[in-house]
Amino acid sequence: MGLLFVGGVLFVNGMWLLGYGSNRDVAIFNFLVGLITFLIVLWWAFGGDASEGTAFNAAGTMLFSFTYLWIGANAIRGVDDQRSFGWYCGFVAVTALPTAYLVFLSGDLGLTGLWLLWAVLWAAFFVLLALERDDLTNPVGSFTAITGAVTAIGGYLMAAGFWPWA
Repeated sequence: MGLLFVGGVLFVNGMWLLGYGSNRDVAIFNFLVGLITFLIVLWWAFGGDASEGTAFNAAGTMLFSFTYLWIGANAIRGVDDQRSFGWYCGFVAVTALPTAYLVFLSGDLGLTGLWLLWAVLWAAFFVLLALERDDLTNPVGSFTAITGAVTAIGGYLMAAGFWPWA
């Protein structure tokens, strides 16, 4: 379920970067998805299903939660200088690479592909924001929307029980 909403917010964020949305609207959706994923993190880390391996899942999902909460906060406040968020995206991109490898070792090739895709996306945001490459806004926006669509499809397949690597 979480990845379906992550896909949705990535698509909306991509469209926002392309100029098809307002700060307030995008902030609301980012806060919603940040909260949903954070609640999933809490359940995996401390809930009734907390077990071996869920701390790893919770940590990875927390990267998403913090991303969307930060985007929402910056959007609603109208922050122009997002270099600090860009540096966070660089940290997440680096973290996503070994995460993809560990997921690969578990045999989930689809989720491995998603983690690699997200690593590239977070790296793109690092370049766009931390390195202040505004000339890349449109390509990063398009890539974000496409990544959102791919993520939403994966999340839907997982939620519906049709993920081939489950």
